[in-house]
This record gives sequence, structure tokens and C-alpha cells, in this order.
Amino acid sequence: MPGMTHHGDALLSIGDFSRYARISVRMLRHYDERGLLAPADVDPYTGYRRYAPEQLRLAGRIRSLRDAGCGIPLIAELLPLFQESPATLHDRLEAHVAGLDEAAEQLAAQRRLARSLIAGIDAALPVVAERTFAPARVLALQRTVACYPAEGELWSDLRDLLASPAEVDPSLFGDLTGATYFDAEYRDDDVEMAIWREYHGPFTPRRGFEIVDLPARRVAWTTHRGEFETIGRATQALGEWIAQHGRTQVGPVFTVYVVGPGRVSDPEQWVTEVNIPIA
Repeated sequence: MPGMTHHGDALLSIGDFSRYARISVRMLRHYDERGLLAPADVDPYTGYRRYAPEQLRLAGRIRSLRDAGCGIPLIAELLPLFQESPATLHDRLEAHVAGLDEAAEQLAAQRRLARSLIAGIDAALPVVAERTFAPARVLALQRTVACYPAEGELWSDLRDLLASPAEVDPSLFGDLTGATYFDAEYRDDDVEMAIWREYHGPFTPRRGFEIVDLPARRVAWTTHRGEFETIGRATQALGEWIAQHGRTQVGPVFTVYVVGPGRVSDPEQWVTEVNIPIA
């Protein structure tokens, strides 16, 4: 490090330092260029680099941060915190872990989608039919959420409501469970939706929940099997059917969860009916 003085025989050659630190010579030179790990001594004539033994601890921190997914700029920010503020370092690393968790979820979703694409290469398009959707009295919660996957937040609120027997009677729920999506176009964020369950008991509006009477509707519908990331195949088939049959969409898309995450955890067993009101 700049300002450090060492007897020549106390310094390590770059080769030895590389071996002990388990960092390649090429990367040691790179870290020097980026200001992360400067040699303790550089021969002004030969350019030969030597390192102090105590720099091995710094090298180990760099290697660990690198292997934990930290880039050079983040490593440069975090290294001083080991000495200056371990508490701040702890918080910054926790934030990094949260970012890794989010990236892992996105990667897992991409992997599932790739698998579904493989499975669907030779699959036929979903079968679309027309039917009258019967009227229903439901307990509903409508809200604008960050994105479509954030629908789970609404179901979590419903679970919290169900945990209060004084507010709703679980025995008075029917089998019909679904969600309605009110935006006229697909949105990447700020999605208005409602989740609902058939309910046959009295209820005073609270916590954002209210009783809604869903009217009878003529719908084009199809069945989607599997995880929700691939439900686009169902809406594509419905859109094609509506156009080919000269029909018009007259209401928001809604889904019925025949078998959903609340019943089974395996996405391959999920069954969702996708409905579009038509005229």
C-alpha cells in the first residue's frame, strides 16, 4: 500500500502473493489499475511488483466480495467499511443479498419459462369456447398494485381477513375464486385488479373488502394449465378467437382459479380458466 515501508525480504513476489491469495496475476494487476490493491513496492526499473504479507487479508476480502457477485465499484465502496464501519458494511451486504435474491427469482422465472417453451413447441393452441358465466356474489378486494405478480399481496390481505373469524365466517365461502383485471391494455406497472371469493354470508365493508354481485355474462373462455408466466398463450388464443368470430370484448378479463397456489404448491398442477366477456 502507498506509504508502507517494508524490508525487501518481508515482501512477497507477485507469483507467491497470487498463490497464497488465490487470485491470478492478471487480476492482481487489474485490481492495481482499479485502485483496489496496489503493490507494497514496485521496482522503478523493472516494474516488478511485490506485496506485503498483511495485504493477503485485503486480497481475501476482495476475492470474497467478487465471488459474492460484487462488481469493482461496489467492492471499492465496501472495502473501507471493514475497518471504518462494520455496521454500515453489514447493512450494505444485506442490501446486496436482497438484490441477489431478486435476481435469483427472476432467473428462476426465466428458467421455468424456457422449460415451458420447450414443452410447448409441439403443443396445440388452447381450445376456446363460448359460455354463459353464471352470476355470483363475492367478497372482493380491488386495488392498484405494482405489477401483475403483485396480485399475491391482495391474496395475503384476504388470508389476514380469514384469520379473523369475527369478521368473516370461513364456512360461508363457496368454491368460486378468481381475479379481475380492469386495465384496458396490458401494463408493466400500476395494474388495477380485484381478487374475489364466492361468499354467502353477511359482511360490512372493511379493510378494503366489500360484497360485489358479479352479473351473468357471455364469455369466451379457455383453460390454462401450469404457472402464470405462460398464461399469455391463453389470452392470445382468446384474442384470435374473438377476432375470427367477429365478436367484441365488452368487459375486463377475469380468471377463475380452479386449482391454484392456495390449494397446491406445484405449478404444474395449477388450473386457471381465463374469461373475456363478449358481445
